[in-house]
Amino acid sequence: MSFEYYLNKFQQLNTMRINGHNKPHKVCMLLAVMSLIEEELITENRIELNELLKKRFSVYFDRLKITGDVDSPENPFFHLRTEGFWHLRTHDGYQLDDLSRYSKNKIAYATLDEELFDYFRSSVSCIDLRLALSQNLTQLYELYKRWFESLGKSQKTIKNYWGAVKNTLSKIANNAGLSSQPLTEISSLYQYQHIVTPLRELAEFKQLDKKGNAMYSNALKSYASFLSDLSQVDVTDDVEQIWHDPTLKPTEKTTLVSARMGQGKFRERLFNLWHGCAVTNYRMPALLVASHIKPWRSSNNNERLDPFNGLLLVANLDKAFDKGLITFENSGEIIISSQLERPEMLGIKADMKLRNSGFNLDYMHYHREQVYQG
Repeated sequence: MSFEYYLNKFQQLNTMRINGHNKPHKVCMLLAVMSLIEEELITENRIELNELLKKRFSVYFDRLKITGDVDSPENPFFHLRTEGFWHLRTHDGYQLDDLSRYSKNKIAYATLDEELFDYFRSSVSCIDLRLALSQNLTQLYELYKRWFESLGKSQKTIKNYWGAVKNTLSKIANNAGLSSQPLTEISSLYQYQHIVTPLRELAEFKQLDKKGNAMYSNALKSYASFLSDLSQVDVTDDVEQIWHDPTLKPTEKTTLVSARMGQGKFRERLFNLWHGCAVTNYRMPALLVASHIKPWRSSNNNERLDPFNGLLLVANLDKAFDKGLITFENSGEIIISSQLERPEMLGIKADMKLRNSGFNLDYMHYHREQVYQG
């Protein structure tokens, strides 16, 4: 089957919809399998519902669930069979047609279409496949709105940027023959960039952008950043570099990949160091993010695994810290950028402070000087 076939299948999964909410279970199972294949923790087209897969499913489920959703990987593992690309294999003596739910004693493993398994092994293909899966949970506008709100932007800014990309800029792109659909219906970062690059060179765009004090450039940039975050492009590129680094041993690659994904020993060390959110002391693991102080791209392999180059933060603080919208003094006091609109909407307050000095001062100095948007 073609790649476009699987994109369409992923965009239109048969998910249970209750009270306007699509259950995330199938999406989480596919994201989990995709990530394990990318990391070469699954190396053949044989997917078992083991503890490794269950734990990775829970990582994604904790991010996407809402009240009432139950962490039950057995359900999507069984019911994905109705999508046509997921195939269950039973133990000897059992027939699939006789089963209505998952049973460890009766179901041995699952396989994917061979073409889809190959796409899962490509970091480039996975970018668009992740975006396609995200559309099962909500419309792109709702995802964009949620993402932009996490940066502390006002409702007015969100509305203006979305309207500019959806209407004015889409019309210019359509008239120039660059696109036949609204730009806000494009969920592929590469496709979006392919259209936007020549769009920026059009005289009509330049004139409009100058009149609007660069608002239209900022709107295009914001949507590109949204697609990049949604598809984890930076993470995907970094993981790809690790797996193809001939200087690293297999065990070193696994350790570094786990650290980049915010899992593994790096995350465990941060829990041992901070015991909860470094600022709020919130302790539920599912809502805490293992974040590097000196960014991954700027760090060497030792710095990437150093727990003193890490903060354990609740999601809103992690996003603001990662984007350079907040940073911290060596003494721990928070510094809030003037570019962070309405920080109180994110629960970010001027009197916040890191709870202890469980970090390296040189790393924090780097963040203040090179990452923070003062």
